[in-house]
Amino acid sequence: MKVAGAGDGAAAVMTTVEDVPDHLLEVILLRLDSSVSLLRAAAACTRWRRVVADAGFLRSFRSLHGARHVAGRYHTVDPSFGWPPSAGGSSVVFVPSSPPVIGVASRFFTLDFLPDYADGNAWSWELGDSRGGLLLFSKKRKSTGRWAAMADARGFSFPDLVVCEPLTRRYQGIASAVYFRRHPCLGVFLLDGDAADADDTGGGGIGMSNFRVVAALHDRTWQHDGAVPLACVFTSGSDGGWRVLQSAAAAAVDLPERFDFINFAGRAGGCLYWGIDGEDGAMLVLDVATMRFSIDMFPETIRASYDKWTFRVIDGGYALRVVRVMRNDLKVFAQLAGSGEWVVERLVSLPEATRELPGRRETYFRQEAKIVAANAAYVLLTPQEKKRWLFSVELETGKVERRHERNRYAGAAYSYELPWPPALQACADYGGGRRRRR
Repeated sequence: MKVAGAGDGAAAVMTTVEDVPDHLLEVILLRLDSSVSLLRAAAACTRWRRVVADAGFLRSFRSLHGARHVAGRYHTVDPSFGWPPSAGGSSVVFVPSSPPVIGVASRFFTLDFLPDYADGNAWSWELGDSRGGLLLFSKKRKSTGRWAAMADARGFSFPDLVVCEPLTRRYQGIASAVYFRRHPCLGVFLLDGDAADADDTGGGGIGMSNFRVVAALHDRTWQHDGAVPLACVFTSGSDGGWRVLQSAAAAAVDLPERFDFINFAGRAGGCLYWGIDGEDGAMLVLDVATMRFSIDMFPETIRASYDKWTFRVIDGGYALRVVRVMRNDLKVFAQLAGSGEWVVERLVSLPEATRELPGRRETYFRQEAKIVAANAAYVLLTPQEKKRWLFSVELETGKVERRHERNRYAGAAYSYELPWPPALQACADYGGGRRRRR
């Protein structure tokens, strides 16, 4: 761009984008539409990368653009429902968001970099949780002894774990301590890293160098016929590792002696919930902020005829929500913030709502329908008479349909967000003036 001087005959001055001062460059870069575009800008040159990588700039960018970009969902596949053709024998299938995130192809979310995947043992890994741009996989360990063998058979033994970031193809294995293998595992979950680290990274909170894993264990007490919950937390980093959190509150929480009577029900409002068979209205709750267990009593109208296939706890944003199938009516209960009062937010008669769906038969719904998976957006269900006849109900609209891609996979779905802050790598200069983009 040529800029003429102030007087007649002044020599024309050639300026470039390099003449734009940093504070104006920040204003320009803050107008980019996504973290993907931000990554591309950072790869343009070392100066742009320096501006983008600044923690203050990243905080400003995220505050302006709000929520992270969800690239898609990893759908788990339950082999008992049959393998869908697109699964290819894998227990996890990635389905991109619609419309897809510009500049991010589905090939970036493959899991072939994980151990054993290349050897055709993809089925041996089980996806258990996701948070931000990380996934948590477990690999069941075969144990010895009658109690441990029963735990393995029911999927409750403490597994070896892998935390990975598909977009950067990095992973970290986490071996279980010998102590943990003596206790049945009720579930493992991903948590954000330390708050201080989150501030230093521009408001992120989780990444391969900054994450935690919490494991809930069933600690059987031999003093009486029962058990208590136990929380163990793994922290990443050189000073991290597993630690057992002993809690006086947990010692007062009585659980059934049989761990298979306790079923994970969902995650909402910073808490993890488990339903307890045979306990009217009782739910085991773990507050992940305080790592304290408690027993929460749900109303009889919600917990009546409890069954793990007909009950889910989901995050409702402003309120705790419970999804129930009761006499083949799908009911969504919401607990009003502040008052604690429960109200019916939505009611869908499944036999009536599915009547016009393709493949529907009159013999369906003579038994109670099953909830296959549930989240804040939709509930995936199937009639007991035909396990592979999957359909979903959108919670916001109550719409019932079968044609969506999510209805192909019988299992939970885990959202995958583009990592934040973006994984920035310098555009390094190499000898002879050659520049290579990394």
